[in-house]
Amino acid sequence: MLRIRDTWIWLAKVCLFLVLVPITPLASSAQEADPPAEKQNDVAAAKLTGARLRIPLPIKGSVDTNIKQSLQRLLSRLNDGDPRPVVILEMDATKAEQTQGSEFERSLSLARFLTSKEAARLKTVAFLKGKIEGHAVLIPLACEQIVMHPDAELGNAGIDESSISMTMRHAYEEIAGYRNTLPPELALGMLDPSLEIYRVNNRRFVDGAEYEKLKAEGEVATSEKLVEKGKMALLTATELRQDLQLISHISENYRQLATLLEIPENQITQDLGLDRDWKAARFIMDGDISNRMVQRTSLSMQDAIHGGVNFVLIDLHSTGGDPIACENMVNFLLGLPDAVHTVTLVTDEALANSALIAMACDEIAIAPNAKLGGAGSYAYSHEGRHDLENYLVRISPEANRSWSVWGAMNDPDLEVFHYERPGTALAKFLSEREAAELPDAKEWKRGQAITTPNEPLQITGSQALDWGIADSQAASVAEIAQHYGLPDELEVPKQNWAHRFVEVLASPSLAFFCLFVGVMAMISEFKAPGVGVPGFIAAICFGLFFWSRFLNGTAGWLEAMLFVGGIFFILMELFVLPGFGIFGLGGGAMIITSIVLAMQTFVWPTTDYELKQVPYSLGSVVVIFFGMIAAVLFAKHILPRTPYLNQTMLDAPDEETMEEIRRRETIVDLTHLVGNTGQALTPLRPSGKAKIGHEIVSVSSDGDMIEQGEKVVVVQVRGNYAIVRATT
Repeated sequence: MLRIRDTWIWLAKVCLFLVLVPITPLASSAQEADPPAEKQNDVAAAKLTGARLRIPLPIKGSVDTNIKQSLQRLLSRLNDGDPRPVVILEMDATKAEQTQGSEFERSLSLARFLTSKEAARLKTVAFLKGKIEGHAVLIPLACEQIVMHPDAELGNAGIDESSISMTMRHAYEEIAGYRNTLPPELALGMLDPSLEIYRVNNRRFVDGAEYEKLKAEGEVATSEKLVEKGKMALLTATELRQDLQLISHISENYRQLATLLEIPENQITQDLGLDRDWKAARFIMDGDISNRMVQRTSLSMQDAIHGGVNFVLIDLHSTGGDPIACENMVNFLLGLPDAVHTVTLVTDEALANSALIAMACDEIAIAPNAKLGGAGSYAYSHEGRHDLENYLVRISPEANRSWSVWGAMNDPDLEVFHYERPGTALAKFLSEREAAELPDAKEWKRGQAITTPNEPLQITGSQALDWGIADSQAASVAEIAQHYGLPDELEVPKQNWAHRFVEVLASPSLAFFCLFVGVMAMISEFKAPGVGVPGFIAAICFGLFFWSRFLNGTAGWLEAMLFVGGIFFILMELFVLPGFGIFGLGGGAMIITSIVLAMQTFVWPTTDYELKQVPYSLGSVVVIFFGMIAAVLFAKHILPRTPYLNQTMLDAPDEETMEEIRRRETIVDLTHLVGNTGQALTPLRPSGKAKIGHEIVSVSSDGDMIEQGEKVVVVQVRGNYAIVRATT
């Protein structure tokens, strides 16, 4: 019986094995197809979207209403069951005028909306840059998380108030107590300078009265005074994060922030259109960057902005260009009002110094395979690289970007390294100079170089996105439009008649024509002095020439002053100080120099790009030369025979007329002395005095030197002078 039982047990095991073998893979498949609840939650969390919303500072006027309307538009897009989107509220107070002046009622209205039941479907994160002071402090208090830039500060909430009312105190307690992101006691310490705030037993925050009570009851193990009486709390990002552990993260840009918040990077800017109702325009900069292109683009932008455009998209395709033109475009973009949002789209390449235009924009959108920086159509000289570095250092705070990478894109000698702050996810790409100038330079550790010796830095779009150089990924204008909720086809503003007129004025052909006619007219005027038709024509032509060069960005006050000074010295030579031609030659040199400088943006060519411009500058000298020849021929042979124009100048008198003029202008008639002899009273070298008969007259030798006392004979009379010759 036992043997039979063992046999049945063995057969049962074999059957069970045969059944389980095919079932096991199916069970595994079923488990993979139907994940547990935790994994399902993870998948749902991966779909979390992020929206970025900029809060203009200071908070006054209709700022709170506009922000609430933007958030309500986002809420209207949500369906039941959708995950809570993360809304990043950016507060940028890097400019001094943004730190103060926020109105209490407006700030409180927005803070109460952020803590309302309606906004509970949003996960709000305050991202602070600069010094956030005044009642704008209420906004981060009303958010679920606070993330700060390494250089940001938060506090001094009562800086705009002469006295703190109970209404304000209750409002700060209410908002801070609802979220408890920052303790209400610390929030009051930021508002009311009459309070002392302590941290007790590491995590508890109390005012002075509560501290004394706890101390008397023996409940204080450790304590630290955070805010002294008579002052308001103003805390840095490091103090709030590392010392007090009250804020969630420190982040330098949105890509780092996306990683810290565990939001997919391509979703952090998905709802940027929430900022406001955008009115957009697209501007194309294709080809070498020139002063003419920059002038045309900037004029079109100005007109569009005056027409209500608040979103400027620059579609950039360039290999570089004139350095002065690039800097002019950068300065123009940095000088636009804060209400205008600028975005550069690079789908192909922005090489050499054309990449600086992207640096000056609020946002850079780039295609993964695009190229940024590197060798292009312009290369800076050694001195030019030094000047460029100083220029980038100066504009870097205004552009709100690190300058080292952009400098390395044009300077093959500039080394840029990967820096990181140990214990954090923060990373920077800096040169040694910029790293040394960081306020917390000792906390950053230098890593490997990202540059190659003797080669300008060139990065792809993917690298720019990974390194935080670019802000978002986009391969077309349509993707930008989708991000911002714009029309698919963005309008490219057309030039009006004024712009077309400026284009004609700035064209080289018109400039040469004005220059040629102006030289001819000026010489004609000098030939017959007086304020006449040639002088008027010359003034008009030279005015148009310098105006066109000014519009083209190559002429300024220096060229105009040189030209006017040259004309002044030539007039002095002709009418005031006639002599050896010093003033005339100097004035002519000044005029030629002013015209040559007006045709170019440099003094002496040092690069290939500048060498290409030299023929145009030399062409202006050739125009002057041929203009002078043409003016002389015209004034001598054509003008006297031209009806009406021949009245603008007088004919030169013939020999008989000149003789009659000389006779009329003679004060004393000495013709009766011709043929008479006399004696030289002074040495004649060649002029002097002589006694002819009974008269003492002024005489001049006809060639030879005549000593005193020698006999002379009068051979000719010229005006008041007698021409004499020695009789021996």
